Amino acid sequence: MTFDFAGGRKLLLAGSESTGLWLIAGALALALLLVLYREERRLISRRLGLGLLGLRLLAAAVLVLALFEPIAARTWREAVRGRVLIAVDDSESMATVDRPGGPSRLEIARGLIDGPEAPLSRLAVDHEARGTAFAREARPEGPLPDLVESLRKPLSSGDSARSTTDWGSALALALKMPDDAPTLGLVLLTDGRQNAEGDPSPIVDRLAARGIPVYPVLVGSTQPPPDSAIASIQAPAGINKGESANVSATLKLDGFPGGSEVRVTLDRPGASPMIQGVRVPPDGSRPTATFRVPLDEVGTVPLTVSVEPAPGDARPDNDRKTVAVRVADDKARVLLVDGEARWEFRYLRNALSRDPRVTLDAIVFHQPSSTGSTDLSYDTAWPARADPGSPDPLGRYDAILVGDVDPADLPAEVWARLDAYVAGRGGTLAILPGPRFWPSLAGEGPRALLPVLEPRPLAVDPDVTDPDHPAMPPGLALAPAPGLLDTPDVWPMLQLGESPEGSRTAWAGLPRLPWVAGGQAKPSATVLASAPGREGEGAILAAQPYGLGKVLWVGTDATWRWRFRVGDEIHHRFWGQVVRWAGSDNLAAGNRVVRHGPLKARVEEGEGIKLQARVAEDVVGLPADLLIAARIFRRDSQTEAVAVVPLRPVPGQPRVFEGAAPGLPEGPYVVRLDAPQLVTISENLGAGPIPEAPLEVIPRDTSERVELAASRDPLERLAAATGGKVFTEQEAANLPALLKARSKPVERTEETPLWDHPGTLILFFTILTAEWILRKRAGLP
Repeated sequence: MTFDFAGGRKLLLAGSESTGLWLIAGALALALLLVLYREERRLISRRLGLGLLGLRLLAAAVLVLALFEPIAARTWREAVRGRVLIAVDDSESMATVDRPGGPSRLEIARGLIDGPEAPLSRLAVDHEARGTAFAREARPEGPLPDLVESLRKPLSSGDSARSTTDWGSALALALKMPDDAPTLGLVLLTDGRQNAEGDPSPIVDRLAARGIPVYPVLVGSTQPPPDSAIASIQAPAGINKGESANVSATLKLDGFPGGSEVRVTLDRPGASPMIQGVRVPPDGSRPTATFRVPLDEVGTVPLTVSVEPAPGDARPDNDRKTVAVRVADDKARVLLVDGEARWEFRYLRNALSRDPRVTLDAIVFHQPSSTGSTDLSYDTAWPARADPGSPDPLGRYDAILVGDVDPADLPAEVWARLDAYVAGRGGTLAILPGPRFWPSLAGEGPRALLPVLEPRPLAVDPDVTDPDHPAMPPGLALAPAPGLLDTPDVWPMLQLGESPEGSRTAWAGLPRLPWVAGGQAKPSATVLASAPGREGEGAILAAQPYGLGKVLWVGTDATWRWRFRVGDEIHHRFWGQVVRWAGSDNLAAGNRVVRHGPLKARVEEGEGIKLQARVAEDVVGLPADLLIAARIFRRDSQTEAVAVVPLRPVPGQPRVFEGAAPGLPEGPYVVRLDAPQLVTISENLGAGPIPEAPLEVIPRDTSERVELAASRDPLERLAAATGGKVFTEQEAANLPALLKARSKPVERTEETPLWDHPGTLILFFTILTAEWILRKRAGLP
């Protein structure tokens, strides 16, 4: 029950739901007081009796009114200063200068809020303005002058914290503003280059639900300024000593006339720079410069690719990029297996045996004895275990190449050993079928290992000869699958030239093969090459991961024909790269007892790091409770580990232990294996100490310093989703008036409970005291 009075005052009876009960109680009290008055009237005068009755009625009225729980309320309207959060993007892209000699984007953003004449200065007059700066993360919000002062500091080039723009962190900060005053909006000063991983949509939805609009102010030109840059760079994480690393750099060449030539340089320690010219595409696309860099020194080698600056280059700091390649001195152990010493076997054995980076063993099951001797040139049986419980000697090989072998020499037991070698040990198996025994590959043993399904020979037209090689028999050409030549570090065996374009030319000029077998690639397999125009008949070269290892299908017995008129140039390069690819997953450090290290020697900042240790197959007497851990140290400060990672046995993969470390900050690290029991075994076998494994954490590769044109579209979507509006830097002066129009007076209400107020209690006892005094003076009991 409410009673309205003038001036916005009200009286609320909170206990009015029991009105009938309280009125009955009041009526009974009135009746009793009247009875008492009639009894006392015989003893006192009329005037005194009426005085006592009045005091008693007043006390009863106060008591009955208190039972109604009265509350006095007062309502009024007042202007309340709303809150505005100003968030300034200070990522690396904000250091861009859009006009020669002009201010940077960050200087423009600071000028919009710095000083009484600044376009957004009215925000601090009309509202409570708070400020923050953000890049990968938003800094804590604070007074606007503190933000202005922090923006005066120059941006440090290469700061990984500023290599990413994520305005989601600033949006989340707006949601945390206190509720004692309305948040009128978030003003976002940025060039719109959001490049962080993750989706900010949930935060945007929460802002919209809270009624907090976002008002982006676009800083910078939407037209890209003149700029040359290394947009991205690819290189193998590691190679063997004496090999060449394929380094591929994608170039951004804004500002150069189409058709002109730009110089690209690769710098390497201890050697002269490698220089090549790249033509600027007239359509504005981004060309690629590829270098084949021979590396003969063991260790981690930095390779820096740079491009000459564009006229009026807006960002000289993005003209160069460095990658590090780990060069090891490991020899790959290869087992070459064939039924007979066919031409493919002979040339392949000769090529690999001359390779100083390969240790080769060979098995030929059926071979004639040498003239005048009973000695055979090669082994004729698979290496056997010393006893049933000992490690399989196949485990000492990095790659096993199996040619055209009679099924009788490949029983189910051997296929089971090969399966365990690939899946459990992590080895590489290459299958090179031939015209005699290829049907045996359809059996149960090889079926799971093969990257292709139902392999079969492809028909060759005997009347069609190769016009480039008329002396060669009719056959089929091979062509790599589209796009694979542009990833030289992933499929090195396909790189037959010094560049992707050179490799395409080399593949196109290869002699045709008179016998090839293809099959449909499994879902987990990658088609590496097929016959042009006959891709539907299956893959001729294919690869698939299998357990810890991988399997390569080479569906021909005639790669030796690639030697025609060029010798080892193509044939040896192909198979040498196959062997290097086979050992590319080798762990970085170790001895004859154990190898260990990160599965990826180079990871991006914040990326999880998977660590592994593999105990050698021929190590016996391993304790059942073998304990292994990996400790990660910064290379420049190895006194305290930055992470300790327990390595636990991997189910189904004996002698393999694995664990995961959290993401680490940028920098060089080393990984030490903490395994006292393995150290003891190493000492007993004379294997020496277990070496450290290198680990490099590189900055997360973003487009922050490459994509320089300001982007309005994502800001339009952000503003539309929250009910805001996008302003340019020239229109920013209109924003204070818009936010002031959103300010509305706030209606406030103050309520004072009267029924339990101290004044009510004092009044009640004052009335009772006056009644008691008057009654005593009249001589009443």
